[in-house]
Amino acid sequence: MKRLVLVALLFASPLAADDCTLPRELYAVRAVAMRTSSTSYDVDAFIDRRLEVLRKGYVIWTRPAGEGPFDKKLHRTKAPKDALDSFEASGEHVYAVRVAVPAKRTLFNANNPVYVGNIEIRYTAEGKTQTLKQPIDALMQPDTSRTIDLPVIADGVSVRLGTGTDKPGESLVEVHFKQALPEDDRNNPDYDAVRALQRIRDSSDPRTIDDEIARIDHDELPLVEIIADLRRADDLIRSKKDEDQERGNRLLKDTLRRLR
Repeated sequence: MKRLVLVALLFASPLAADDCTLPRELYAVRAVAMRTSSTSYDVDAFIDRRLEVLRKGYVIWTRPAGEGPFDKKLHRTKAPKDALDSFEASGEHVYAVRVAVPAKRTLFNANNPVYVGNIEIRYTAEGKTQTLKQPIDALMQPDTSRTIDLPVIADGVSVRLGTGTDKPGESLVEVHFKQALPEDDRNNPDYDAVRALQRIRDSSDPRTIDDEIARIDHDELPLVEIIADLRRADDLIRSKKDEDQERGNRLLKDTLRRLR
């Protein structure tokens, strides 16, 4: 069946050769999906690369309504409270930084209190870098945290803080970079293509791609009917009955003739 639909798409290629990004992108994905060596991972990876290209310059970063995702960096404090060590970490698309002392330092071991001194946050937004310094100066108990909100959603953030403990090597502190969520800008000229690729991602069934292609209204090439006929021809050709095989070959020839 893959070979039959591949032939159909090759004949249909003039539709994808114009300036219309949507059909061109869908045909490209369909071609990758039909390679005998392709896996669902290969198809998703191809889609991700195309989405990155199509979205470039047209992504809006927004604060999540709830907790949202965060990038967690861990630091096992090795210094005593009177001689703080320095911990540095960085993240992207950040709207807040949270310093946390988790309840446990390992799956089976409880954590210990961590003294946190000053925190220095350098953040970059719209090409400008600024520094925010905030003293914490507190002995943070396990299962507690402090959050510092940024005035903007920063493209990049780097953090440096001093930590110490009564039990060096047995105390864990974390820095959480609370991340904004990407939204596709409707002003993107390739917005429809982006949405279509999002719909077919994570689907290992080539029929999902066929259905997305069929959404495109080309009066001169009714893809829905053509793909359905190709599938029917394939089923007949695979039959053990000679008469079904003959019908399948006729249907295949007639369908391919409609594509010329």
